[in-house]
Amino acid sequence: MLGVLSVLWLAAGNASGDALRRLAVEGNRLFTEQKYDEALQKYRSAQVESPESPHLYFNIATALERQGKFDEAIAEYRKVYSREDPSLGPWALYNIGVCQYRQAEQAIGTQDYQKALRLLEQCMESNREAMKLAPTDEDPKFNYEQAKRKWKEVLDALKKQQEEQNKQQDQQKQDQQKQNQQKQEQQKQQQAKNDQGTSQTQPNEEQPTSATAQAEPQIGEMSPEDAERILNSLPEQNAEDMRRFLTPPRGGDYRIRKDW
Repeated sequence: MLGVLSVLWLAAGNASGDALRRLAVEGNRLFTEQKYDEALQKYRSAQVESPESPHLYFNIATALERQGKFDEAIAEYRKVYSREDPSLGPWALYNIGVCQYRQAEQAIGTQDYQKALRLLEQCMESNREAMKLAPTDEDPKFNYEQAKRKWKEVLDALKKQQEEQNKQQDQQKQDQQKQNQQKQEQQKQQQAKNDQGTSQTQPNEEQPTSATAQAEPQIGEMSPEDAERILNSLPEQNAEDMRRFLTPPRGGDYRIRKDW
């Protein structure tokens, strides 16, 4: 990318007076010494003598460009080719393209590739307009081709950036799904532990209670119903004999003597 065209030197015929010529010359001297802020002040003062001078607009814009104030410089350059000297138009447009290219480089530095693409497109458009006004000038053509190559490079970088972002998003989704699965598994395990603890604290229904155990006949004992059933199944004589060996029950139970 070729640099901006430098400041314009105001000839005596272009100046409206000694004050204008003196301020412009002093501003150009400071510009060559890279004292851009001081040069800008001289150009602003010269505008009091010649408010519509396209040369002063051009020099003010160039001083702003050297300070990295690209938006302000572009605004001043745009005032140039709409003024009374059409010969400055292609130079102003060319320099606008340079400013836009520098802004694109800044955007590339911060990986704002979409902004860089827009600025490079504007840069190409500015150089196309400059070529229309000055078809024999090779500088706008050179800068146009360089901006076009840079635009393709940035487009590839943008595609790569988007692919990386998509991969990161997919990985984040997978990590989130894995975390959710682990969380669900932990919840299931905790629920299983809770259920196991609850079952251990509940009484076993299959085991008899103490009252039931006491009501069941023990070894050597039988219930009144069992004793009556046995007696009823025996012949009358045997039943009478059996009754003699039975003692009256306590609490309504028959107990079989353990000595027979």
